[in-house]
Amino acid sequence: MGKKPSDTVITLTVDTENIKPNVQSIKDNVVFSDNQSDPKENPGHPETYLSAVNKGKNCTWQGVAKNKRDTINITVVAKKADGGGADILSEITLGDPINDPNVTSTVKDSVINGTESYNVSFIINKNDSQVYTVDPRLRMNT
Repeated sequence: MGKKPSDTVITLTVDTENIKPNVQSIKDNVVFSDNQSDPKENPGHPETYLSAVNKGKNCTWQGVAKNKRDTINITVVAKKADGGGADILSEITLGDPINDPNVTSTVKDSVINGTESYNVSFIINKNDSQVYTVDPRLRMNT
């Protein structure tokens, strides 16, 4: 069995044809997955998705449309202001939300126990003004 990648890539797959701007529709039409062999999130519960990251490495978020035609532009990745838990990420760098819609963060270089809850906001297609937000979690591999 191969070794897991050291940098984590988290993918938001969005069903752009069915998503509506209400909380339950957003939860039902966004699925998280990553390259660390963490189980894919069940639709309807992005707040339970837990992705593993490695100390001192990078974590990147990318968005893809289920229909492969639309684009998903991530506009914000931020620790939840209230009840965010552990402080795993040290620096979050937003790409250009139109031309480079990925977001990258550096993971802190010391072992941190617990989980960090955070928000990911995105728009569908670069000219859309509707912002959607979901709230998954991170934990550090030890």
